Amino acid sequence: MRVFSLIQIWLQRFSCLIILFSASYSFSAENQVSYSSNLQVTETLTVVRGIGNYPPLEMVKDGQLTGLHIDMIKHAAHQLGIEIEFISLPWTRAIKEFSAGNVDAISYLGYTPERSEIAYYHDDNVLSDTKWVFLALEERAHEFKYDRTLSGLENSVIGVQKGYSHGKYFDSMKHLKRDVVTHEFDIEIMLKEKRHDLAMMSYQEFLGFKERGDFKGIVALFPEIDSDPQYIVFSRAQDESGRLKRISQLFADQMRLFKSSRDYDVLLKSYDFYRYQ
Repeated sequence: MRVFSLIQIWLQRFSCLIILFSASYSFSAENQVSYSSNLQVTETLTVVRGIGNYPPLEMVKDGQLTGLHIDMIKHAAHQLGIEIEFISLPWTRAIKEFSAGNVDAISYLGYTPERSEIAYYHDDNVLSDTKWVFLALEERAHEFKYDRTLSGLENSVIGVQKGYSHGKYFDSMKHLKRDVVTHEFDIEIMLKEKRHDLAMMSYQEFLGFKERGDFKGIVALFPEIDSDPQYIVFSRAQDESGRLKRISQLFADQMRLFKSSRDYDVLLKSYDFYRYQ
């Protein structure tokens, strides 16, 4: 009888252990599923960009897409277990695809109030700061005198690229005469043909083009007009679940950590980025 009682007690304790183990396993499995699902929703991202080459920020070298922005995006994605698919399109089409929610994100995008309605911006998702400058034929550079108000340029025709924001300050100068062109090299042509007096361009891009042998006889004028941050931003379109909003925050967390690391300084130096400032 005593043996039977001991067996009963042992069986009860064993049953309790099984129940506890099952509960513990269920809890762990639940956490694991939650963690895995978080990884799954960020598994693959499509990032659209302008099809041009903008050294040292975004360019094709030896058949591979590279540049400071590209490496920063890849680093953050790698830390999150995300695979990135870059899509290069003409800029106006890239904007349309992003606005429609046909891609997840877009790189190298400045801020405007209108864009903030279709994009998740985050302060830590800044890729670089762009310095905006006027360009002119070297032989004509002495003709243009201006101050912060840009007074004296009212009669000058200024070439700008379609689909671009050129910084909040310049964009607000509605009294200036702008002529919109499709491609950055249209800017070069129009200046050389003297159909444009000036052009507006990112100083970093201009230096990159000069190094390639383009824009000969064209110079940047100083002081610069404005400086503004360029972001990777995520699309609000078709984001009812809030998936891309969450990813935007996750990216921002990784970007912030990366920018405070030695690896980030090494990356900047590898592209000789400070020379473009």
